[in-house]
Amino acid sequence: MKIKRILAVVLAAAMVFALAACGSSGGDSAPAGSGAAAGGDSADFTWNGQKEVWAILPTTGVPGLMMHADSMGWVMEQEGWTYVAKDAEGNPANQVTFVEDAIAAGNVGALMIAAMDTPMLEDVCEQARKAGIAVDFLGAAPDYEIAGYIATKYSITGMYAVNAAEDWVEKRVAEGGNIPKGADGKYEVAVDYYLDITDGIYRSNAIVGTLQDSETLTCVSTTQAYGNSAQQDAYDNAQAVLAAHPDCRIFIAYEPDEAMGAAAAIADYAAQKGLSLEDFAVFPCYSEDPTFQADYAAVLENHAANAIKGYSSYGATATEEEQQKYDPTGANAYSPTGEKLAIILLGVCGEGSYTWNYGEAYYDDISATNVFGLDLQWANGDPNPCEQYEVPNYLF
Repeated sequence: MKIKRILAVVLAAAMVFALAACGSSGGDSAPAGSGAAAGGDSADFTWNGQKEVWAILPTTGVPGLMMHADSMGWVMEQEGWTYVAKDAEGNPANQVTFVEDAIAAGNVGALMIAAMDTPMLEDVCEQARKAGIAVDFLGAAPDYEIAGYIATKYSITGMYAVNAAEDWVEKRVAEGGNIPKGADGKYEVAVDYYLDITDGIYRSNAIVGTLQDSETLTCVSTTQAYGNSAQQDAYDNAQAVLAAHPDCRIFIAYEPDEAMGAAAAIADYAAQKGLSLEDFAVFPCYSEDPTFQADYAAVLENHAANAIKGYSSYGATATEEEQQKYDPTGANAYSPTGEKLAIILLGVCGEGSYTWNYGEAYYDDISATNVFGLDLQWANGDPNPCEQYEVPNYLF
């Protein structure tokens, strides 16, 4: 079955990924506390004056990732830059090659990299700095200095998704839900994970590790669907899980595409078996997707509308004004995370009135919710409950 994406219009009030603590920059003004002097120079970096920016991505086939990259590009285009997206096709070595290509091209002044392997990028990022190219990272914290980076405790997003599932099943059973237990007396969970980037390993470790420690849930399956065909692959994986584990009612998904693919498979399965979607639950570890948010809004009104029952995520909400300026139709949602990535690059280059301290980092806030009103929050500086999962290899 080919899954058709619903074309939903969801304004920024539905957006829950991007940077909670930083909020909006407000046009081309710098965020509070950014501090570096305009002009583009620091003790270690002088911009080469070139106004082409590349977003070097693991894949260009994931809508949520493209939302950040495209929003970054749009902000920089307002300052006269040219934006280009580069697809590494899941190969970290291709990201290194793209940086080398940018240096050789001579017309590139900035790079945003959703880094797959930060140690592999160290030498070429240093070469880029010497060539006057500003570099920032999305979703990775390097051990070496670059212009700046936006990082997320992906491990906590994984743990929070499981916590949201634990809370949901407790409350659903209490109100009379028909959710069977497995042979070990726990509720069965299928996990969709991703192991091709370090942060994905952290998140996956936390999901499976938290399930192992859970008193109510047990993991019966792990599969991977991230990529250009994520929804279809997640649909196929969920069908296989339900065939092998007919009592499984809970799915933890890596991101919204995988969650929607699983939810579509669950809808078909429930219809065939005469089961209520109210008794199924899918929880992604990320929520910034307009169609996903439309599905979640529907299930808040009617818990049997679909299988989406909550999520964990990170960052702030774009304002309606920002969304209207970017795309008033809402078909292309605006990402404050992308805006922050642009602020870092423009700031260290001294463009417009943007400023940024070279080397400064930002960690996203993290939250989780479900249809029963769960509210979990983590902020930069809070203790890290998932430190044991932040190792560069999958533990399970």
